[in-house]
Amino acid sequence: MGTSKFNGVNQISYEQAKKEIETGDILFCSGRYLVSELIKKASDSIFSHVGLLFYWNNRIVVLESVEDDGVRAVPLSHYLYNYENSKKKYNGELYVARHEVVASSHFDKEKIKRMLGKAVDLLNRNYDKDEIAQIVARIGLGIGRHRDNEEYICSEFVDECFKQLEIELSRDPKDFIYPEHIAADSNIRPLFEISP
Repeated sequence: MGTSKFNGVNQISYEQAKKEIETGDILFCSGRYLVSELIKKASDSIFSHVGLLFYWNNRIVVLESVEDDGVRAVPLSHYLYNYENSKKKYNGELYVARHEVVASSHFDKEKIKRMLGKAVDLLNRNYDKDEIAQIVARIGLGIGRHRDNEEYICSEFVDECFKQLEIELSRDPKDFIYPEHIAADSNIRPLFEISP
């Protein structure tokens, strides 16, 4: 693994990014936190997290699943100015990408509404901590298989939302999905990195 297609993408300001981002775009994060570094190392990737972006009342919102909160919605601006209420920026890089099918002018925009509806229905679902243990066991020991449940790691959440668009994202042979699988999918097109 370890997609390189995000190498050298343009960096743009948050103000410019707000003009470029469309509902249904994907946020990829490359964190410098301990857990982020472990995820990146285990999945041979620069990415530790993934979420969906959408517009709501002239704001860009991130729909994501995180360890402490489960599935949640937060303004993208929090990543830039007040990550986890710290009054600091997210410690890492933020990239935005778009799925080619969603970007198509022929794409049925009603499906985006269904995707967002599914995302809202999943708000407050638990983060799948057992899945992380299974992924570690699969990578480290070569054992285990993904089982669907009502809890989600970040990449499972994004995958579940894209299923509403009748889009199947890449997975590994044991049916696990990490941020790297989504980033490496041939239909995912990097757009830019949001500069600090």
